[in-house]
Amino acid sequence: MRPLSLFVALPLVSAWAPLGHRTVAYLSTLSFEPSTSLFVSTVFANDVGHDISDQAVWPDLIRKERPETMQWHFIDARDNPPEQCGVVYKRDCELGGVAGCVVSALKNMTSILLDPNSSAPLLKEALIFTIHLIGDVHQPMHTEFVSYGGNLIPVCFDGQCGREVKANLHSVWDAWIPGKMRNVTPYGQGDKEEKKEALEWASELYNKTLEASWSNKAEGECINVTNPEECSLAWANESNEWVCEYAMKDGVEWLKTHDLGGEYYTGAAPVVQAMVGKAGMRLGSWLNAIVEERLKRIGKLAEDKEASMGKLIVQAEMNGKGIEL
Repeated sequence: MRPLSLFVALPLVSAWAPLGHRTVAYLSTLSFEPSTSLFVSTVFANDVGHDISDQAVWPDLIRKERPETMQWHFIDARDNPPEQCGVVYKRDCELGGVAGCVVSALKNMTSILLDPNSSAPLLKEALIFTIHLIGDVHQPMHTEFVSYGGNLIPVCFDGQCGREVKANLHSVWDAWIPGKMRNVTPYGQGDKEEKKEALEWASELYNKTLEASWSNKAEGECINVTNPEECSLAWANESNEWVCEYAMKDGVEWLKTHDLGGEYYTGAAPVVQAMVGKAGMRLGSWLNAIVEERLKRIGKLAEDKEASMGKLIVQAEMNGKGIEL
């Protein structure tokens, strides 16, 4: 198993549930460069008190109204856990003309954010989805096709069983495990309580387990925003490895017949801690790189416009003197 030294009508799916997504968003801000903080606060400026964590949960709230975005939240690895796991882009994202996946969606959103000519509404939506989808791709069950990412595997967690309490393998990783880790109910938290808990979790992740080690590891992290498919596919494969290594290692029948709130939870909690932490730190690095590249492109665009204007002025002056160009 990989070390965790750095980080201690189908059902609608939602990676990490609101608590996890808010934590990823808050954690990312702790590594923002000043220019990134300015960019994000400008794009998200509003008069209703919504912060970055509110934006992070929005994509899960609009999927019924925006069905074209449904496929963006996951990539369905056609593998064979627990014997074999692995994400293959052409097989798992493009199969049968499917309308994209989390890897292609992150590629598209990043391209919009890098484009100096993107409109303000398009820029805002692309930033929202980038924040959300980087959280999604770090949830192992969002990278698996078996039983639609575990949504059709009924399980029990601490005696809570079945569809009535949203107890399936997918929701266990989304909500039940993080909820137990933070001692909160997996569903039904109010926004105020969620934000408070997410801020505390993000602060703990950053201060206790991430700050020093991440600064040493950052150079090895993929932040190639000009080829975002490279990074998002690597993240998806890392998440998918946990499907074989832990989430489904004992097989579907075992999962159905054992309460996952005991020993299974004990082993899963460090994985969740690691993946939420990595998602938040990678998101911060990703947005820093996007803003840096965006500023370069804006500067290049301004230089090109200035050069073009200069040529037009010279041309006009030469034409005025009757000189053929």
